[in-house]
Amino acid sequence: MVCPSCGFDEYEILKSKGKKNKELLVKCDECGHVYHETLPEEAQEIQVRVVISEFETSWKTSIPLYSDEYLETGTLLYIDDKDVEVTSIENNEGNRVYECPVVEIKTIWAKSLDTLSRIGLSIDNSGNVISYKIEVEREFAIAIGDVGEVNGLKFRVYGIKTLERNMKKGFAYARVIKRVYGKLLSPKDKSKVKLDLSQYVVKVTSKEKNYN
Repeated sequence: MVCPSCGFDEYEILKSKGKKNKELLVKCDECGHVYHETLPEEAQEIQVRVVISEFETSWKTSIPLYSDEYLETGTLLYIDDKDVEVTSIENNEGNRVYECPVVEIKTIWAKSLDTLSRIGLSIDNSGNVISYKIEVEREFAIAIGDVGEVNGLKFRVYGIKTLERNMKKGFAYARVIKRVYGKLLSPKDKSKVKLDLSQYVVKVTSKEKNYN
């Protein structure tokens, strides 16, 4: 607080009232001017419910936050010995919002960052598609035009679907990729393989025999 008369910031409190927002009567130590000031309510620590997702599983917990804070999607939090990223916020009215005062939050939705990224891989062979689930490091980069190989099948990446858009050029990190699309290459193709993904496959969702 500064004196409205001389700008000095040291004062004597003459009177105080109010439990939440305190109303003060103060006297400036420099010029003696007496004036009123209101102090905002002190922030309180409150427990907020959190739902954390880790692949197909999720669990509920809570985190202490301060009542005067804002929270927005993309914020990184440390909960239950895990680094997590806020993906969505539900307010007290049941609406999903990108940011919200902590006092109006009903539930925080978050994903664990302590795991590998699981992404889909679809390889197209003239309309017949074989699909995989692969797990790679979150900073693993995949670019349009990359030549990959998985379980003996050679393909070229022609599309990437991220959390926000569909890509036909450029590259993306696994942490934001939902699915990679590739075209099956002929066994005679001499292109150099950049991505050998065989070791990262955790699930095959269609039969490989259709492509042999």
